Amino acid sequence: MTEVALRSEPSSDLTIRNEQTFWDDKQRAALVQLGVDPQVSNADLAVFFHQVARTGLDPFARQIYMIGRWSREGTKQTIQTGIDGFRLIARRATDHRNGTFGYLPTEWCGKDGQWRDVWLQSSPPSASRVTVIRDGAHFPAVALFTEYAGTKKGGELTQMWATKGALMLAKCAEALALRKAFPQDLSGLYTGDEMQASTNDRPAQMPQSGREVLTTALAQPEPTHDEPEPVDADVVDDEPFEVAGLTAKTRGRMFAVLADAGITDADKQREGMAKVLGRPIASRSELTEADALAVIASLRPETTGGAE
Repeated sequence: MTEVALRSEPSSDLTIRNEQTFWDDKQRAALVQLGVDPQVSNADLAVFFHQVARTGLDPFARQIYMIGRWSREGTKQTIQTGIDGFRLIARRATDHRNGTFGYLPTEWCGKDGQWRDVWLQSSPPSASRVTVIRDGAHFPAVALFTEYAGTKKGGELTQMWATKGALMLAKCAEALALRKAFPQDLSGLYTGDEMQASTNDRPAQMPQSGREVLTTALAQPEPTHDEPEPVDADVVDDEPFEVAGLTAKTRGRMFAVLADAGITDADKQREGMAKVLGRPIASRSELTEADALAVIASLRPETTGGAE
C-alpha cells in the first residue's frame, strides 16, 4: 500500500516537521534573520518551539515571533503575535472542540465612566471593554489606556497610539478577553500591542549588544551622508532599489522607525544593524528587504504581526 503524505501544503527547508522537537540549523538561522537575538538561550528557543507547535502559527510567515524586552531584572524573551493570530487560534480551538465562539459589541469609555459602542472623540478613550462568548459563557476584559499606551523615549505617544488610540486599546482588551476564554491555547502568549507599554520604563544602564544598540543609542546630529532623510512610509512608492532588492517603502519605514527612536547617526545605525543581523554592515545600501524588516522588528516588533 502506498503511503500518502500527511502535508498537503507546500513544504520547504523551514517547514516544521511532525517528528521535530527543536529548531534545526537552517530554521535557527532564519529566526536570527527575522530578528531573534542570536545569543538567546536554548531554553528560550525550546519554549518558543513549544508555543509554535501548540498554536500552529508559522514564525517564518511572521505569524508568531519571539522578542527580547527590557525589564528591571534584565532582558526577558516574550512570545508574541498579532491579534489576528489570537483570533485564528481561538477559531481553530473552537472548531476542534465543536464549540461556539463570538463577541459582544466592543465598548469604550472616557473619564466620565460611561460606556459607548463607538468612540467619536478626538482624544483617546480611557478604557475599552471586550467580551468574548465561548460555548455560552461570557469572558469580559477591560484595558486601560494608561496601562497599555505605547510611548516614545521622550514620553509622547507613538504614532499608532496617538492617531488610533481607540483601535489599539480595543485590540489589547480583545487579547485579554481571548486569553481568559482560551487559557489552554493562549496562556503565555501576548500580542505586540499589549507589550508596547512594557518598554516605556527602561533601566538606565543596559548591555550594548544586538537590538539594544538600536533601542538605546542617543540621538545624534542629523547625518550628512548621501542617504535620504527618514521618510513617511505611507508616501513612498514600491519601486525596488537595484541593489539588494530593498523596496523604497520598506527602506522608508526603516529610517522612519530609526528616527522615531532617536537613532539618526549613520555609524550608530550601522553598528546596531550589524549586531541585529549578525554580520558586518559596511554601508546601509547593502541591506536586503529581509535585513530591513529585521531592523524594523527589533524596534517595532508590533508591526510584524496582526492587522490593525
